[in-house]
Amino acid sequence: MDWVTVVSLFAIIGVVMLIAAGRELGQRRAFVRQSATASGTIVALTENREGEEISYFPKVKFQSASGRVITFESGMGSRSDAERIGQTVAVRYRTDQPAFAEIDSFMSLWGKTLTFGVLGAAFLFVGVGILIGLIPT
Repeated sequence: MDWVTVVSLFAIIGVVMLIAAGRELGQRRAFVRQSATASGTIVALTENREGEEISYFPKVKFQSASGRVITFESGMGSRSDAERIGQTVAVRYRTDQPAFAEIDSFMSLWGKTLTFGVLGAAFLFVGVGILIGLIPT
């Protein structure tokens, strides 16, 4: 593969990631607008091992406005077990489907969008920058 192909792939990957970020942003904004909040309690931490890396995903229990008790596992884990079992956290959930819930924190709600956006912008910048001569090869 020549360098133009590789650099073009960087730009294409950047565009695809920015599109993914835009879709994720739209979905998250709709979720936040249409969701209700509640107070939840961390009832467990699920440990996920990948090689020597360990991530902890909190399992949260809360009661919806209709009185239904829901338990869900957060999609956002952390490298430390800083969150403790018994800790109270704010929860955001869909009123029509309370099982679709997430901890109401910036990273839990916007982390994936931010990651796609930053990586997409970086890939696009490098790809286009090299192609048009802003970044020397």
